[in-house]
Amino acid sequence: MMVLAFRDHHQAAVTIPAGTLIEVVGPVEDDDRFLLIKADDGQFHIFASDLADRAEPVVARETVRDSQRKVPESEPRPKRGAHRRAVA
Repeated sequence: MMVLAFRDHHQAAVTIPAGTLIEVVGPVEDDDRFLLIKADDGQFHIFASDLADRAEPVVARETVRDSQRKVPESEPRPKRGAHRRAVA
């Protein structure tokens, strides 16, 4: 999968090998076409459409704002704000 790397104020296309575990951090501030992801060797930008078309989700982890609140296992967890992991 092709992604964009940013180093020393330059952009470079980088290939992430198939099977690499990546974490979706969230949207890129100034460009809603891209998502910020983390992979083994850094942070990258990826087109949201590429991620949707080519990656398979493997884990969803909810960010909890109130860490004191206990959620019963039977209660469904909201999807908003969830961090996602996928396999490229």
